[in-house]
Amino acid sequence: MVLNYDDAASRRVVEQCYRTAKTIVNPIVDFTDADVWEFIHKYNVPYCKLYDEGFSRMGCIGCPMGNKRGREMQFARWPHMRKYYVSAFDEMLKVRESRGLINKLNWQDGEDVMRWWISNASKANADQMHIDDL
Repeated sequence: MVLNYDDAASRRVVEQCYRTAKTIVNPIVDFTDADVWEFIHKYNVPYCKLYDEGFSRMGCIGCPMGNKRGREMQFARWPHMRKYYVSAFDEMLKVRESRGLINKLNWQDGEDVMRWWISNASKANADQMHIDDL
């Protein structure tokens, strides 16, 4: 089965959805960022003002698909979300410890996990944890 991912280089202007069997039209699939902004300005299309604040993509706060700078900007702008992440990481560590799971990166608390999450160390590397490790 072939799945259509948003960032896949193989996307086409017209394609078939394998899950729903519907035809999908992606009219700007081959636009560059400059093409998108030219269209927005030419036709006065409303857009999210977070782009004016330096954000380059919109999505979940702290998204792993983003980059280090993006996560830092997001948590600086929405510090309450950073607190939620740290709290969730603290709970994760408690559950892992209660299950006897190995703490491969020696995290002491949610703040340690948060520093790892914000850093690019959370991207794939030799020490990368696998979902099955959780």
